[in-house]
Amino acid sequence: MDAPAGPDRIAHMTERQRRQPLQADHVGARLSEWRKRRRESQLSLAITANISQRHLSFLESGRTLPSREMLIRLCDALDIPLRARNELLASAGYAALYPERSLDLAEMASVREALMRIITHHEPYPSFVVDRQWRVVMHNNGAARLVAACFDEATLRALQADGPLNLMRMMFEPSQMRPRILNWQAVAPRLLARLRNEARGDPRSPSASLLSEFGPSAGCDLAADDQERAELPIVPLQLKIDGTVLHLFNTITTFGTPQDVGLQELRIELSYPMTSQTRDFLAGLV
Repeated sequence: MDAPAGPDRIAHMTERQRRQPLQADHVGARLSEWRKRRRESQLSLAITANISQRHLSFLESGRTLPSREMLIRLCDALDIPLRARNELLASAGYAALYPERSLDLAEMASVREALMRIITHHEPYPSFVVDRQWRVVMHNNGAARLVAACFDEATLRALQADGPLNLMRMMFEPSQMRPRILNWQAVAPRLLARLRNEARGDPRSPSASLLSEFGPSAGCDLAADDQERAELPIVPLQLKIDGTVLHLFNTITTFGTPQDVGLQELRIELSYPMTSQTRDFLAGLV
């Protein structure tokens, strides 16, 4: 028998498509994964996004395809990173919304200037700007001096063999960096926790592979980290260089309302001295 014509044919096709098995990574399944990752129930997300729970259930099961506007609304409600938003839009058949520009472009000059102002004003203390893969994309002279004091040239070249220096690979370097970190039992769990949080927030993050690479060989005791955190408001880095023990702590700065994928993923790592001895040592490296 011939297929119905006109609107009846469209309805017939829609019903047939509904009965077809869906891929495990269709847009509805991905939305469901993000909702669970954010620990939201269907009801709470529906209320936040101002839609019905029934409609959200249909979207997650694949019975209904979200419009572009609906998908963006749900991404806003779940605070999904821009890169993942583009991936969700693509899985639903829509064009990417958020660009990913190189910092070298002329249109990013104001961003480069802002970053340079932050890290140069932090002299003589170290500061790094790292990307999604923990690669150092910018640094100040204080950072360069500290790195040079921690590594010989051969080891530093090996760390940079595949491109820019990777901040996590530098911290977990076993022969020259780890022996310098006197409170490794406190610092290593914090580093792994940062990787774990990044991976939990986005399973496609490069932090997931770094976590699997460094986690088994970190050689840290979580109980020691718990004790350190109970005694101090922050976890310092105790770094021994040329017989001097430096006491540093870090702050992390991000862009507040970025509309660029790469810009959202940048982290500005600023190190601060905790003792006068550390301040004097870093100033003396100039």
